Amino acid sequence: MNHAAHRTLAVLITLAAVSTGCGHRAAAQAASGGIAVLSCRDSAGQQPADPQARPVNGVESFALTGDTNASDTLPVWTSSDGHRYLIWKTFLAVAASARPYRFVTVTSPATARLFYASPAQWGAVSGSGTIGVPPRQIELPVCGKQYTGYTGGLLITRPACVTLAVSGPGSKVATVTVPVLVNQC
Repeated sequence: MNHAAHRTLAVLITLAAVSTGCGHRAAAQAASGGIAVLSCRDSAGQQPADPQARPVNGVESFALTGDTNASDTLPVWTSSDGHRYLIWKTFLAVAASARPYRFVTVTSPATARLFYASPAQWGAVSGSGTIGVPPRQIELPVCGKQYTGYTGGLLITRPACVTLAVSGPGSKVATVTVPVLVNQC
């Protein structure tokens, strides 16, 4: 093949990769304590800002205010490594201004984890109550001009104050402590 043919082939391969979305990373679940990287295909779609939501460094959710009703009951899920977790459903939305992504990391308690997935995977897992080994950190990409929403939740072993760190390129780390089934933090 001559140089012109090689260039043409390279351009066609690049265009095919871009048009099929191969330039985006696919969702990948990680080992316990690791990171789960979600893709735009994992999002629940776009939405405007929620005036009732609590914003933290480009990520917002009404749930970031917490659940101080100690008599609430949460579903119990079991991870593939045998841990039992209470799942507190926490929809997160990432602002377009947080481009290209935000990390959300559980900093305490040490037993807390995160579970975020596409709406289809979330529905399947919700019905079974069984999940893979959940990570302590998730990466949520910005996927449009509005807020990009993600279905998921905080996993805790007992009622707790859960501290989350939210970070991303060009931003300082911001933390938020969320009471889950405790009166206050």
